[in-house]
Amino acid sequence: MRIVYLAVKYITVIGTFLQAFFEHLTCRVYEILIEDGRYLRQNEMCGHIEHEIIRKRATAFGMCFFPFLFNLLVGLVTVSAGAVNVYYLGEFFTAKGFPHFLNFLLLWVGISALTNLFPQWEDALTLKEQIYGKGKSNLFIKIIAAPIFGILYGGAYLQRYGLTLITSVAFSFAVPYILSTFVPTLYGWIK
Repeated sequence: MRIVYLAVKYITVIGTFLQAFFEHLTCRVYEILIEDGRYLRQNEMCGHIEHEIIRKRATAFGMCFFPFLFNLLVGLVTVSAGAVNVYYLGEFFTAKGFPHFLNFLLLWVGISALTNLFPQWEDALTLKEQIYGKGKSNLFIKIIAAPIFGILYGGAYLQRYGLTLITSVAFSFAVPYILSTFVPTLYGWIK
């Protein structure tokens, strides 16, 4: 499965760099010691920053959540622009007959960012230990953190096996329909 993981990371290299960059920034903000700052490596740390063990609950949450949030925002904006133009408006070519590379580039960058949303597996396990470990949190924090933790933990598990590429492509097909719920004018274009 390591081959599949690395192949997905290199196919979605823009999202891989964005994820590692946002993790790097988060480490700097939380003053977490970085052990290895290379973004592209040929192991399970590809697209992640190797850092010291996190001992505080808030820091573990921030290390998992903020890179996820930033990549999610970049991914949603770019995949929306690309998916509407390519899949549903059919803008494959420009007015002069050349391929419309900008639409395909936006779609690829969006899928890349959405593929590389989730934290590394070790960070997800650290967050699980910090929130749900014996005597670590009260019941209120466990209940409030459950939806976000479930998304981060499940996504980290899927990302370990390269399955987030499939979910990102599927999501990109659904984006215009999701947007038509909020922007009624787009619904007229899709019909």
